Amino acid sequence: MSKLKATLAEIIARKKQGEIDKLQVKHYDSETLGMQIEIRKIPLAKYMNIVEGLEDENLGGMNTLIYECCPMFRENTKEAMEVYGVAESTDLPAAILEEQLNEMKDIVEIINSFYGLDKIGDEIKNL
Repeated sequence: MSKLKATLAEIIARKKQGEIDKLQVKHYDSETLGMQIEIRKIPLAKYMNIVEGLEDENLGGMNTLIYECCPMFRENTKEAMEVYGVAESTDLPAAILEEQLNEMKDIVEIINSFYGLDKIGDEIKNL
């Protein structure tokens, strides 16, 4: 059996398909809001910069991560900031979700799953 030779065109096509596959979107059913929240994967470098600042479920870091990954929190930010009485746009997730830490943790877990961190947690549980 002969080995297949990859052509540059095939490699480029595979890379382009990979870029399409990288646009990952998941949804979270929020009981607080009574609707779904869209969650999108952000570039790994941006994700790493945010999570490096997270210390044991730091609220500010969770807010920033949710803000960056959920487009709804970046829509009409000035108006939302006034309505919810927050000084920073990155504080909107906690305010809009009525500071429901369980919902915020669930969203962060979905975000982490984009980068395979849910698998690490499962492996540790199985030890």
